[in-house]
Amino acid sequence: MKELFEIFRYRLLWLNLILVALSIVLMFHYKIISLLAFVLLINLYDILGYHFTLIRRSTHVPDKVIVKAYRVHQLLFEILIAVLIGLIFGWQYSITCAILKWFGLQDLLYYLFLQKQIPDKFTWMKWTPFGIIKGDLSKFEVIFQATIGIIIAILIIIL
Repeated sequence: MKELFEIFRYRLLWLNLILVALSIVLMFHYKIISLLAFVLLINLYDILGYHFTLIRRSTHVPDKVIVKAYRVHQLLFEILIAVLIGLIFGWQYSITCAILKWFGLQDLLYYLFLQKQIPDKFTWMKWTPFGIIKGDLSKFEVIFQATIGIIIAILIIIL
């Protein structure tokens, strides 16, 4: 139990956990908060899965293999949560969750909650809208893209 508390006291992980719990409770009163719950929950999963399991490990398995395996179960988890939100609140909420993920909001939250400096260059975001067009993205482009994703998500919910 002591180790579990140590994990949750790590940087701002405790804040991410509290915000997940709060947003899960509040999303049943305000559906739009389900979007926040989605992004915070997959961020928590990414911090615990990627940061703690992959970065802070010692193994003889090649990094490429481990990261690909992680990405498979990460994607399955994200799809599961988005489908659950769709079943509970409607598919427009599920679609907006996917948009927030696709536009890179969770990647920025990852750095925020780990209190790490946002990289000047994002070489791995080739799957995002700007990344498909440009390839490697600057910090500004990722922040701008995430902002556009938030605006699109809100417009889908409003309309």
